[in-house]
Amino acid sequence: MNYSETLIDHFRNPRNAGMMRDPDGIGEETFDGCGDLARFYLKVVDGRVADVRFQTYGCGPTIAASSAGTELATGRSVSDLLTLSERDVAAAVDGLPAERLHAAQVVAGAIRAAARDFLSRRSAPSGMKQHV
Repeated sequence: MNYSETLIDHFRNPRNAGMMRDPDGIGEETFDGCGDLARFYLKVVDGRVADVRFQTYGCGPTIAASSAGTELATGRSVSDLLTLSERDVAAAVDGLPAERLHAAQVVAGAIRAAARDFLSRRSAPSGMKQHV
């Protein structure tokens, strides 16, 4: 398989990996075909993503896509994240081979889930936090 230099760089030097204390939104997605899992944490200020962290368990392309996904999400409005597509994530690593497209699906799904979690927490009664 041929991977782009961008994907290889994100795999070797992942950006924003790790947990986040007191996130404003948490989202997770898995791919049943191989068990890959991505979890994203969002910190939101004035409706925009100020900080993103990820934890990913899976193949190299899923780790790289998670790293690139944090860069895609940073600075965007939460509502924009609700429509983040697999194509957006795949493009952020300069493409994925067909047999690794699940990496983009897992990452986009987890980021969308984190955005939904943020929105549900914001609309929850005061003092109550909801989780995905």
